Amino acid sequence: MRPVAIRLLSDFESETYCEGEPLDHQLKQHSMSTRAFSLDRLPIGARQSVRRYVVTGLRSDAAAIAIMLAGLYGAVLWSAGAYLVLLTGVATNIWYLGRTRALVLSIGTLLVTVAFIAPSEDRTLLVSVFKDLPHVVLFIAVVTLVGAATEELRRARADAERHVAELNRVNVDLERHMEEVQSISDQLGESNEALEDALVEAERTAARASALQEVTAALSMASTTADIATAVLTRGLRAMQATRGHLVLVDDGRIAQVIGSVGWSDDTELTLAYSRGDENLPLVEAVRERRSVWLRTTAEYDACFANVMTTTGDLDEANAHLALPLIHAGEVVGGLAFDFAFCPAIHATDELFTSLLAQATADALQRARSYDQEREARRTAELLSRAREDVLGVVAHDLRNPLNLVSMTTQLLLEPDLTPERRRSTIAINARAVQRMNRLIGDLLDVVRMEAGHLTLDLGPCDVTRVLVETMEAFQPRAAEQGISLVLSPEPPNVIVQADEERVLQLIDNLVGNALKFTPNGGRVSIGGFIDANELRVTVADTGPGIPEEQRARLFDRFWQARGADRRGLGLGLPIAKGIAEAHGGRLWVESTMGSGSTFHFAMPLTS
Repeated sequence: MRPVAIRLLSDFESETYCEGEPLDHQLKQHSMSTRAFSLDRLPIGARQSVRRYVVTGLRSDAAAIAIMLAGLYGAVLWSAGAYLVLLTGVATNIWYLGRTRALVLSIGTLLVTVAFIAPSEDRTLLVSVFKDLPHVVLFIAVVTLVGAATEELRRARADAERHVAELNRVNVDLERHMEEVQSISDQLGESNEALEDALVEAERTAARASALQEVTAALSMASTTADIATAVLTRGLRAMQATRGHLVLVDDGRIAQVIGSVGWSDDTELTLAYSRGDENLPLVEAVRERRSVWLRTTAEYDACFANVMTTTGDLDEANAHLALPLIHAGEVVGGLAFDFAFCPAIHATDELFTSLLAQATADALQRARSYDQEREARRTAELLSRAREDVLGVVAHDLRNPLNLVSMTTQLLLEPDLTPERRRSTIAINARAVQRMNRLIGDLLDVVRMEAGHLTLDLGPCDVTRVLVETMEAFQPRAAEQGISLVLSPEPPNVIVQADEERVLQLIDNLVGNALKFTPNGGRVSIGGFIDANELRVTVADTGPGIPEEQRARLFDRFWQARGADRRGLGLGLPIAKGIAEAHGGRLWVESTMGSGSTFHFAMPLTS
């Protein structure tokens, strides 16, 4: 028996093509008849359904028909298992097409094939297979059960596939959400870090604002430049987190005075550095340029101010430097410098804080300068008033004797019968009286200058050995006249100091003169010099009666003498000597033992 598919094809050919006509002519007519029906004549919805069915459903239905045809062919070949073969085809169609559609196509294909297409012998065989009614009923029942089971399996598979697709979609959404969560987590981390940085910066700003408030409060209560230096160089230094600093006054665009410093071994270093007028100093540049000068490293400092490294000293302790001009009402009134162990981070708030600190210090400094000037003017006026009273007292008492002596000698010189020898002696007495008056007036002027703070120094190289030798030579005749031994012991070293030589000579003259005045006949006065602890020491020792303990406290007061009845001077020599010593940055003190004598010590910084 030929296969059903071959028979169908031969029947189709026999029914479709006519014998006696060329094949190409018949194909052409068929093509024309096919073109006569066009999908464009259908409505849009029907047209789309037809096209969708041709693309998807037509192939499935063709496959289902082919399966049933194959099942019929198998039933014909294996009649004993015809039900099983057909049942397999039906179940296969149900699995792929669904129960209703598969049953319609399967049963329709079975009926059409048996009724119209299958050859007579095959049709007879198939009818004999289904002629037994119980078998047909059982077949239908089994088909129904298998269809139901297959449908359930198909639905289960569809549900499983839908669940898998849903799970896949959920997984995709979950991955996307995880990425979003991770992104949000990263953003939250960045936000937390930014918030922590902002919190730290806010706390730092708050701390600096509090420190600035403390500094400004202290500055508002400061009435003198010294109080301002204390406030800025304590609270301000801590607020700036600096290791040391100093504050200076500026007059006429130049640094005139170092008010105070913290962290420096000696203000003298700074004073000498600024007094030399070195234009390369950071604070000098800040004052000149009217802007802050930041040096963030020691290397940068060295590169910009190489000549200053040895001048200011101790610079190896600083790794950063800040110099600020203090400007009030458009005028530079001072300067402020800080050194740092490390370079601080510079933000807008730091620059604002620094600017506010400089402005508050400038305002306070100008106010204190005005106050100091007023107080100094008042003090000067009071001192001048007291000085006038003292001068009048001195003129009325201590200058009376020299003036009387000058008057008497002048009248004596007018006598015509005065011998030449007597005339020369009278002139010498007159000259000594005039010298005494000049010395008294000079001492008074020096005391007034020291009280007013106007004692000036002409600094320069001073040979200490030469000064002491000149003093010995000047006082040797007087010592010999009084029967006193004047010696140089210990002999001073050959050293040159930066000092006012005339003032140093005046200081030593006062000490030696005071020692000779109170040393009895046969006594001893020694002058010596030596170096001790980076200082020059000059000593004047005598073998006089000594100074009682209760009198030493007033020994350097002006117009005071240990013995009130002793009028061999005004009591100005020691106050003047002390003023000269302090003007040189030194000091003057006395050591005395009753019955053994006294020793006056003069010490000043040693500068090669």
